[in-house]
Amino acid sequence: MVTLTARVTVNRMWQEFFGRGLVATSDDFGARGDLPSHPELLDWLADEFQREGEAPAQHAWDVKQMHRLIITSATYRQSSRPREEFATRDPNNVLLARQNSLRVPAETVRDAALAASGLLSRKLGGPSVFPPQHERVTMEAFGSNSWKTSEGADRYRRGLYTFILRTSPFAQSITFDAPPPVDVCTRRDRSNTPLQALTLLNDPVFAEMAAALAERVRREGGASDRDRLRFAWKVCFGRSGSEAELTRLQQYFDIQRDTNKDESAAWANLVSVLLNLHEFITRD
Repeated sequence: MVTLTARVTVNRMWQEFFGRGLVATSDDFGARGDLPSHPELLDWLADEFQREGEAPAQHAWDVKQMHRLIITSATYRQSSRPREEFATRDPNNVLLARQNSLRVPAETVRDAALAASGLLSRKLGGPSVFPPQHERVTMEAFGSNSWKTSEGADRYRRGLYTFILRTSPFAQSITFDAPPPVDVCTRRDRSNTPLQALTLLNDPVFAEMAAALAERVRREGGASDRDRLRFAWKVCFGRSGSEAELTRLQQYFDIQRDTNKDESAAWANLVSVLLNLHEFITRD
């Protein structure tokens, strides 16, 4: 017998991978909630999740196994490129004719930039940390709160370890739609606002990461500008840049070098643009 618990759990897993659950109202499976778009698939996934398999590695309620089942499916591995034949028939992609293009979660935006720059601390566990944040953010909170920026490697730990101040959450995460820490959240909204672009381009934290990535590109990318541009593109996007893309980057870099008269500043401005591109913060 497939339980409600199994249905709700696998639906939230599906929601994380596709941006929308098989039941869109993941917080409401009752009479007022939406009907499942694929009821038989939901039941099958729930049955697989709670079933003890014959293979030794298949255990009931195995979250990792369910994740593996979803992400190795043909549905998940589809391109997110829109298909013209479904533009009017299924504009919201309820039928899953393609993958959904999703901006990564708020915490991952900073994590990705830290990883690309080479600053990311790989330390696991331990107490919460205080990433750099302007003191004026904390001053807006109620009470006499303080935000003493962590030092050393703790300054560059993953967003998972960021201290949560209830009256004044980490501002950068809120900008990228992290939920309030005082609310129960079954799904996150994703917005696209000018403030997000301003954060990626102008926030001192991202400026620091751009400077570190620029030094990494100069140190590891090779001797020529073209080799360094290829390296920067591969680090940021996990793929090789096309000749057209690299040529456009070269043109921008030449302008920056002529304007700044400083090689380090020119590379920092270049990689700052890469960290701000849609492809960098989006999972296709």
